Amino acid sequence: MRLFWKVFAVLWLATLLVGGSGFLVSRTLQQDWLLLQLNPQLRDFAAQLVDIYEQQGPQAAQQWLETQRREDRLRAHLFDDSGSPLLPGTLPPNPRFAPGPPPEPPRHGDGPGRGRLFQLAWDSEQTSYFVTLYVPAPALWEGQRAPVTLILNVILAMAVLALLSLVLSRYLTRPLRQLGSAAQALAKGRFSAGSLQQTSERRDEIGELARRFESMAEQVQSLLDSQQQLLRDVSHELRSPLARLRVGLALGSQRDLGADDPLWQRLDRECDRLDRLIDGILTLSRLDSQREPPTRFALDPLVRQVVDDSRFAAADLTLALQGQSDLNLTGWPDQLQAALDNLLRNAVRFSPPNGVIQVALAATGQGAQIIIDDQGPGVPDEWLNRLSEPFVRVPGQSADSGYGLGLTIAQRAVARHGGKLTFTRNDSGGLRATVVLPGSKTGA
Repeated sequence: MRLFWKVFAVLWLATLLVGGSGFLVSRTLQQDWLLLQLNPQLRDFAAQLVDIYEQQGPQAAQQWLETQRREDRLRAHLFDDSGSPLLPGTLPPNPRFAPGPPPEPPRHGDGPGRGRLFQLAWDSEQTSYFVTLYVPAPALWEGQRAPVTLILNVILAMAVLALLSLVLSRYLTRPLRQLGSAAQALAKGRFSAGSLQQTSERRDEIGELARRFESMAEQVQSLLDSQQQLLRDVSHELRSPLARLRVGLALGSQRDLGADDPLWQRLDRECDRLDRLIDGILTLSRLDSQREPPTRFALDPLVRQVVDDSRFAAADLTLALQGQSDLNLTGWPDQLQAALDNLLRNAVRFSPPNGVIQVALAATGQGAQIIIDDQGPGVPDEWLNRLSEPFVRVPGQSADSGYGLGLTIAQRAVARHGGKLTFTRNDSGGLRATVVLPGSKTGA
């Protein structure tokens, strides 16, 4: 249920409860038993009237009723247990049933007007009596009891609204506090994916926000971890060539070496290796920045161009391209081209002389698939899942085979396009790189 409808339902129910409770309180305050409890003079009226009637007689009881009418504006009539009147009483006859023209309206405070009519029963030691008592509206709530209805309604409304507001506030602020704690943990680089599990399971806007925040936080945390690991690996990889350069420069400064001395050539190679390392690091940083907007491009011409460039660089090898996809992709063609170029260069580097590299391109139900097979020595199974990690070298790999950033760049570029790069062993024992990319048909 969406949060909007939850808030709407709570506010609507609160309004109904407050209105309904006010109505119930008003109705309760109009009950005879409560009115008699709140007005002691009404509660003892029947007892006093019966006592005067039995002890002093009908005339004294009638005079007492007249006194009550003048002083408290209370009107009454006394009946026996069969319903026969015992006194003239002070209640006027019902104008609807009185013969002749309707009576003149009573004066304020004298006639019945608007009020309440009570039917009271009283049992004495002699017999049973019935008292009909009329009380005008102002007399029901005299003195300090006048605002009791308003006070009770206000108190009840405040209590109901306070309870509902407390429940709603806790319902809304608890997941927000969890999001705040998760954001603080992310700022310190210690975000845990399970910290928002309870909030992300909600089916409203807060749950959707938690799921998006969790996805964003996981990516940011992954980037932070990757950057930290990359800095550690870079610092480690830079030590060796820098140390060799420092030693070479020290030796060169101590000797009078000619321009064709092998030492200078070695220093030049070390500078080239450092240049390639820095170029790979910059490429990785550009992949992580994601500042360039994506564009629409065709996949098949891009793959053919990469294969043709690799053929030119590896004249002693056979590069065969098979199949087509006829798909369009949305992304960054230069980055995808660099990824495929790194995969092909890796295949060329480890292929034997006069070897064959197979490149298969095909369309799948979700997009395109590119398979690159070489005839190299292959990679042990325990190292296949680590080939895309930065600076990873398979045991036995030569020192001049690169820094281990090419496959990392390829994996990052493919992942940025929403695809997946996996490595397995092919039938000939070589390495198979499989690239799966989402795409749509040309012209779609």
